Amino acid sequence: MEEDNSFSSRFTKKSQQMPLYPVGILGFGLVAAYGLYKFKSRKGRTSLYLIQLRLAAQGTAVGIIGIGVLYNIYTDITSKKSKS
Repeated sequence: MEEDNSFSSRFTKKSQQMPLYPVGILGFGLVAAYGLYKFKSRKGRTSLYLIQLRLAAQGTAVGIIGIGVLYNIYTDITSKKSKS
């Protein structure tokens, strides 16, 4: 059987592996949308603004995924202690 490599199937598979993945994507999108909204009232050079916006959006996504990893580590450690 041929594996489906469409965006929706890959997204679903990744969401099952890491439940906070969609939250990270949503955070990235919200920061990007806010940046585009504020783009008109910017001061300074456009390239610098876009670099800062990209950094904020990527940082949000990585931060959310990092929180999920730390939560999984915490739950694994507490479940091992309760089994002992």
